[in-house]
Amino acid sequence: MHLHFDPNRCYSCKTCQLICSYHHTGSFWPEKSSIEAYRNQQNGYVKWSVDNTCDGCSGESEVLCVKHCVYGALTIGAKQPQPEGHGKKLTAETDTGGSCLAGKILRVDLTENKIWTEDSLFYAQKTLGGRGINSMIMVNEIPAGTRWSDPQNLLCFGAGLLNGTMAPGACRVDISSISVFSGGKGSANVGGFFGPEMKYAGYDNIIISGKAPKPVYLYIRDDVVEIRDAEGLWGQTVFSSEAWLRETLGDPQVKTALIGPSGENRVRGSAVMIDGSRAAGGSGVGCVMGDKNLKAIAVRGTGKVGLADPARFMKAIDKCSAQCAREPNVVPMRKSLTNFYSDPDFEGWERIMVVRNGQDEYWEKEKRIELMNQQTGVPSMRKGMRACYLCPTGCSSYMEIDDGRFQGTRGEGFWVNTIMGHAARFDLSDPEAVVHAWLLTNEMGLDTDYVSSGLAWIFECYENGYITKDDTGGVELNWGDGDALVAMIKKLAYRQGIGDLLADGMLEAAKTIGHNSEYLLAHMKGQPSIEPFRVPKGWGLAVATSPICGRHLRGSTQGSHRFGPRPRPGKFGATEYEGQPEGVYWQARTKELEDNMGICNYVGTWSGGNYLTPGNFAELISSALGIEVTEKELMDHYACVGRNLEKAFNTLFTDLERKDDLPPERFRKEPVKSGPNKGFIADEEKYHTMLTEFYQLWEWDAESGLQTRDGLERLGLKNVADKLAAQGKLVQKKA
Repeated sequence: MHLHFDPNRCYSCKTCQLICSYHHTGSFWPEKSSIEAYRNQQNGYVKWSVDNTCDGCSGESEVLCVKHCVYGALTIGAKQPQPEGHGKKLTAETDTGGSCLAGKILRVDLTENKIWTEDSLFYAQKTLGGRGINSMIMVNEIPAGTRWSDPQNLLCFGAGLLNGTMAPGACRVDISSISVFSGGKGSANVGGFFGPEMKYAGYDNIIISGKAPKPVYLYIRDDVVEIRDAEGLWGQTVFSSEAWLRETLGDPQVKTALIGPSGENRVRGSAVMIDGSRAAGGSGVGCVMGDKNLKAIAVRGTGKVGLADPARFMKAIDKCSAQCAREPNVVPMRKSLTNFYSDPDFEGWERIMVVRNGQDEYWEKEKRIELMNQQTGVPSMRKGMRACYLCPTGCSSYMEIDDGRFQGTRGEGFWVNTIMGHAARFDLSDPEAVVHAWLLTNEMGLDTDYVSSGLAWIFECYENGYITKDDTGGVELNWGDGDALVAMIKKLAYRQGIGDLLADGMLEAAKTIGHNSEYLLAHMKGQPSIEPFRVPKGWGLAVATSPICGRHLRGSTQGSHRFGPRPRPGKFGATEYEGQPEGVYWQARTKELEDNMGICNYVGTWSGGNYLTPGNFAELISSALGIEVTEKELMDHYACVGRNLEKAFNTLFTDLERKDDLPPERFRKEPVKSGPNKGFIADEEKYHTMLTEFYQLWEWDAESGLQTRDGLERLGLKNVADKLAAQGKLVQKKA
């Protein structure tokens, strides 16, 4: 048998490599695969090879790598003479049981230079994995009164429970810490390849404590874990840092989580960058990493991930694959989710675009066309499509700018957030400038939402005369000026001039600038936000109540035609107030499950392809972990445990209250000025009505939003209830 590989069709998701290892060993063990796949996120290079251990899937009814390649990159060609030894079956390595857990949590104390491990099963039984484990450890271990910059703060990396298995889109990792903005729970969720590599190295979570006395990086190769000097690495950008690590370690397959110059400089809105192109951007987790003098984590795993019931699990995978094949939105997703926006009448233009820092929520059609037309707009710079690990709906664009003032710019990433943030928010329709500014933001290691919201705010301050050219170092901050945006991104990352003021947080900067600037700043609980609140009401409610301060991936909806439980359409529209609390409550719980499993929401239940259901989740978890769970138990127990842990952390560490769950003041006072949604506003009274209903659905006190003892004890969180009661922040009776 001859396998034919088409590099132009390959999304480099590595599904072929993983299913091959399962054929050989009965577990998921990439190191034992006949296939090796590799890609470089910065230059778009893709490599694929098969060695002489390939036996043509002997004993299988189909050639598995071809069967599971949804992109059509692998086909079966004519038989050719095979080298001696071809088809050697790796039966000595076969493993037919176990669990999808790696089984260990890696602990690293940077102050004491100590490294140790503990078992992860106890935590998985309580929370499943990923963010759930991170949240439980933070609630249990961080001392009261700890601030984000204290050595006692923890920086937690949690690979999703199903990372490393064949579960579709199971690649995501949660990074949790104290938020640099609110002082409460911080979290950022990100895809790529780092999470599965953690599992293959033998770790479900990595918990970092303390502070290193000088810059270091953490090197992990299976049982070998070393804290190494980062001399030569500190000071480099994200792209050059990843290249340095791969070259220095002599392994192109090493996976990285690292910070750029902004994280080193403790810019509050700094991201942790995964594989050089995926940003864990919320809550300032990159700032915390920089404050700990930790430049990077480089991990390489050669181990395996098992299954409790392999046959049952693979049957569940076949069902997921069939649902994927039937979902009409999957094929367009593979051409980039942003391709929908090449249609200037696409509904997203009217729903989620905040223009000129909130002055309006309507962007003129000619600007939409200039940015996104297929001939000269952003799509013309898309040179290929890529996928995260095991994702069948690969939506990541590889971009290159071939000419003009930004010639030579290249890298992965152009998302809906790019259009919402770097384009509409700055009234910037120059496609080259938007692409370059976005990739520069990644290269600096900045959270793109922080850049979009925070810098758009400073542009409006300039427009209103609150700051001048003397303050900006001669840069004129005019709407639609891409060069000004690029200049300000660099100033922010390197703390140059006014960038030093903005680096310590936009809310703090507003207090210094004065005038009416704080009113103009769109933020939730201190974190700048790019989100709309006036038009899509469920979206606004989810963002306002997000436990991590103003991010939309914690339950946001745009109507039940695309969101909420199936069958669809359901009972709530995008712009109505009625029905939104139930929709957000459902979507928030499924997102909790997805982040604990490590499954991308574009594969799961939210937007994009969203072809999986909680019923799929129950079958995948039961057969992989070996703990039998039902859909009802997942939705009513495990999802609620995770959200309540974060809620409790916020209550214990901050003074946030009901008023902080309302949209920013500007959106409650100024209506949309133009377009089909002219006059829409975030009505404060109606938001309060939604809040009351939302609190009740979670079994929180309807008036204050505080948690109740009955609700927490039902979830097995008596110790958390006792902590809250000790601070006088618990309602004793049922809501």
